[in-house]
Amino acid sequence: MNTGDGPFGPVVNGTQIVFFEYRPNKAAGLSFVAVFGLATVAHLVYFFWLRAWFFIPFILGGVSEVFGYYGRALASDDPIKVGPFILQNLLLLTATPFLAATVYMSFGRVTRALEAQSYSFISIRWMTKIYVLIDFGCIASQLVGSVLPASGNADAIEKSRIILIAGLVTQLAALSLFIITIWHVYRRIQRHLPITLIKDPSVYWQNHFRALAIVTLLMIIRSLVRSIEFLQGQGGFVISHEAFIYVFDAAPMALVMIIFLIIHPARLVRDARRLNRSDDDRVMLSSL
Repeated sequence: MNTGDGPFGPVVNGTQIVFFEYRPNKAAGLSFVAVFGLATVAHLVYFFWLRAWFFIPFILGGVSEVFGYYGRALASDDPIKVGPFILQNLLLLTATPFLAATVYMSFGRVTRALEAQSYSFISIRWMTKIYVLIDFGCIASQLVGSVLPASGNADAIEKSRIILIAGLVTQLAALSLFIITIWHVYRRIQRHLPITLIKDPSVYWQNHFRALAIVTLLMIIRSLVRSIEFLQGQGGFVISHEAFIYVFDAAPMALVMIIFLIIHPARLVRDARRLNRSDDDRVMLSSL
């Protein structure tokens, strides 16, 4: 075990490859293992209860967060070991795109449930597919960029930094456009209620749009800070202070999972379907 104060990492061909600028805090890592573990289990219950099949990527994101912070806890014992470094680097970077994929799909389902598809800039069906495709492209870039540094090759490390920055900036741009779309549809619904809300104005649709906007904003903040981290590079202020990963990555993503537990998109989808089904039944009975 390396008992120094950092930076930590293996020495390859006489050059130290830095994994961590500090010894990762084991208690903090294990605390977020517990937080994300509980949130993921709760979402798994909702997954079956609400039949929210579109939440599969979200649950995968929760699992990634759990094992990512477990990797950081392991790295505290031996910060020069490759395995824990890859585990935390890979999973913490790919977790957010998995969560974001479900946020994109949730917006599409909520909008269709309210019969407000025409209020979007472009077709909801195509918009969801485009955003999810971009998101999985980001996941692929984070996968490649996270694994390359383990080789210890200086060129590979520099390439990984460029790939990670490209993926994070792309994700940041997609999320920024997405939050504008949420706001646009929200404003149009306020001005001209769609048929579903005219049938039953008591449907609490506003909170679902606010939840979507808040979780998207949290992801934007996270992606911005992590982009700055990789732009500054090794020895930069952000990467040298562990507080940043907990304040601007762990905490915001935990909040994303908690917000969707309190205001779950599948609830609105279920309620809207029941409303439309009961309305169809009334029409059928009146025609008999």
